[in-house]
Amino acid sequence: MVRSHSTPQPPSSQHRSHFQSHDYGNSVSTTIQQALQVLFTEQCYDEIFVHMNFFDMDCMKITLSKLIGYSILVGSLLVKVPQIVKIKWNKSGHGVSVIADTIMLAAIFGSMAYGFTSEYPLSSYGDSYFLFIQTIIIIVMVLYYEKKYVLAGVYLILCLLLTVLMFKKLIPEWIIWNLAATSMILSVTSRLYQAYCNYRIKSTGNLSAISMLMLFFGSLARIFTSIQETGDHTLIWTYILNTIANGILILQLGYYWSATTTTTMNDEHTETVKQKKKE
Repeated sequence: MVRSHSTPQPPSSQHRSHFQSHDYGNSVSTTIQQALQVLFTEQCYDEIFVHMNFFDMDCMKITLSKLIGYSILVGSLLVKVPQIVKIKWNKSGHGVSVIADTIMLAAIFGSMAYGFTSEYPLSSYGDSYFLFIQTIIIIVMVLYYEKKYVLAGVYLILCLLLTVLMFKKLIPEWIIWNLAATSMILSVTSRLYQAYCNYRIKSTGNLSAISMLMLFFGSLARIFTSIQETGDHTLIWTYILNTIANGILILQLGYYWSATTTTTMNDEHTETVKQKKKE
């Protein structure tokens, strides 16, 4: 007696549709989970979405810190754009100190290289990349409008070279650690030197009030994110002192703006009185 073997039949279209739907559902679920893990640590993800503990205070603080960090990261795309536009519009960098911004650039590079080398979360230091690029643009623009074309070109090449060396990890770690340690001093020195320049010329020139306000609130928020995500005292104190120094510049913007307005009104009044006497 010969036993017949049935030929396996391919799955029906209904079955294929079911499998495809199942695979698609798994794919979407995995994508959503990966997206959520950008904001939630693995422990917090389990605590909130697996154990349904929505009010865990530690997780709430960490998540808030990440939200603020990524908000700052997005905001840093535009933080110095008003300053760039103002220089471009006036075709002058009057009032913007190249020395102060160069010191600040070194401080930003120190924080950027330190965060990159330490492999900290991007939300805790990522804004330094955009600040670095925008500060270079400002310095090159100021030099360009001062007709220092060769210096502007050399400046740009050196900054590009440093950036490549950092990403290739060719800069010795001890240099990065020392630069990061001094970035606190450098950033504060930069802001205070800019404040001194403003005091000397009794004006804030082409400094952008919008950019300064964004920098102030950005550094203020960074104090919280640094405490929550890194606990690194170097970063924390850097942002605390930066906030204070940026606050001084904002006070100067307000003071010299009102002083300039008062002086202009007095000059106009004097001119009017002289005109009436002539009549």
